[in-house]
Amino acid sequence: MPQQQNNPIRQYLATIFFVVVTVVLSLLSLLAVLDRSGKLYFVLARLWSRSFCFLFGVKIEVRGVNNIKKDEHYVFVVNHSSYTDIPICFVAIEKNIRLVLRHNLTKIPIWGWALNFSPMIIINRSSASKSKKTLDNAITIIKNGASILLFPEGTRTKNGTLQSFKRGAFHLAYASGASVVAVAIKGSFELMSKRDRLPKTGSTIIVKIGTPIYASKNIMSDRENELELMQRTQEAISHLLETP
Repeated sequence: MPQQQNNPIRQYLATIFFVVVTVVLSLLSLLAVLDRSGKLYFVLARLWSRSFCFLFGVKIEVRGVNNIKKDEHYVFVVNHSSYTDIPICFVAIEKNIRLVLRHNLTKIPIWGWALNFSPMIIINRSSASKSKKTLDNAITIIKNGASILLFPEGTRTKNGTLQSFKRGAFHLAYASGASVVAVAIKGSFELMSKRDRLPKTGSTIIVKIGTPIYASKNIMSDRENELELMQRTQEAISHLLETP
């Protein structure tokens, strides 16, 4: 993975400016509540994401963009190596995607608070009933024509390797009838791993978008079909990560 040498001075200056941008855009996003279409929020989210890339000198190379069609909706399944995966996805995927995010992210001052007013899907795993309610809501959103993006590992990798997947993303795809698109992000672990306090500067990130994967509809149970879809998707992301 091509990686430029980190510039500590730029790193700290970029962090200061990015915090300011985050605060301003988070406050502006509260106005997005007035726009029921959610378009205003996504404009601000992409502006925030592109600001991150500009300030930290992050270059994003997207491959396989022709695999997704403008008028179709998908369940995007992405490997998770870094907090920077969120802005990377907003820059790389040109669709109004609803991210499924953990409830504890809403506790982050200002940015997290703004998530509560966003079109994003916040999942609360404190109880099975709350998780099920969130998933049912996500299924309805997909059936209404939106695309969903999830990190099926559930948390960031500690060592840069792909972790085992959880079944939730594939239940959403199977229950809604949407196809799964495997997305591999290469380089975000080097940009900001779980051990790093700040993102590095001058990174090149490669985002590889796979072809849609359709769930099998055979004599197996729904759970078995979802697990089979999960296995095929994990194999697809592994292949995308391993190939140049």
